[in-house]
Amino acid sequence: MKEKIVLDIGCGENKLEGAIGIDIHRTKDVDIIADARYLPFKEEVFDHIYSSHLLEHFSHREVKDVLEEWVRVLKKAGTIEIKVPWLRMRALIFFLRPTWENIVHIYGGQEHEGNYHKCGFSYRLLKKLLEECGIKNIKRVIKGYKGILFIPDCLHVKGVKKS
Repeated sequence: MKEKIVLDIGCGENKLEGAIGIDIHRTKDVDIIADARYLPFKEEVFDHIYSSHLLEHFSHREVKDVLEEWVRVLKKAGTIEIKVPWLRMRALIFFLRPTWENIVHIYGGQEHEGNYHKCGFSYRLLKKLLEECGIKNIKRVIKGYKGILFIPDCLHVKGVKKS
């Protein structure tokens, strides 16, 4: 059986095991330094694309273009998996506990230029964007909770590129 080719976009220091890691900053896990808006690959190269907590760092005006670029390098019937902060729940948590820590969860750590959150997502908004980019069978993934029972630790979705 042929091994799947996996791309971890924005891997930072936590690259998915067995993946090719791409990031704009050099770390021990980064294989290729590149901007996630302009991937240096031909069309339909990867079986699986994974991105954890990167998409929110792009402006709401460019998020669809970024997703279209990611889908471009995904093979037909390939899977895409994305994790982002769930803005609806982050806003609720801030409403219940207005702390600086909860401000960071909404706006990013802001330690450097690229660490600002410029966009937020709900499941329906992200699902619609992915569908517009050619992704189908989009499902939520719930793997853990963020300190408050029944509130997932993030918005985590998976989908399949149309054939």
